Amino acid sequence: MYDLVRFDTDANAISKKYGFDEIYFFSEMKKNIITINNIEEAANHRNKKVLLLLKNYTYDEGPVKLVAEKRKACFLIDLSRVIKTKGLQRAIAISRIRTFLELCNRFGAFYALASFAEKESDIRTPEELISIGCLLGLNRGQGRFALKMLKHYAPSNP
Repeated sequence: MYDLVRFDTDANAISKKYGFDEIYFFSEMKKNIITINNIEEAANHRNKKVLLLLKNYTYDEGPVKLVAEKRKACFLIDLSRVIKTKGLQRAIAISRIRTFLELCNRFGAFYALASFAEKESDIRTPEELISIGCLLGLNRGQGRFALKMLKHYAPSNP
């Protein structure tokens, strides 16, 4: 299982400490990540092997279906939106991401989960991330699969 973090440190030491196969750094992965404002822009990148990081999870079946049909692009789900927020903002984020993941599962679109931890003390174990995935409507198998998807989009993989 894999995670994506926003700080740089010794990847081998922290990946084994927290139970990951490998931890990737945003600075190394950012060339494979395309940040898009809304789901409509996702369809423009459906033919590329990239991670699509959404700023706004809106309900729109068309672009998700187009991305799913090509089976190349993968949606990157930022779990820090759920981990860092509280109250109403957290509830809204959970609801929007849950609805989006339902669309992904319905059409077979790829998605990956990442914590985007900003310091070592923010890192969660794979089991914690899977549990957050369950909170977002995934089952444990889907959560495990989503934690393994990052490897396929890492810079060392063609």
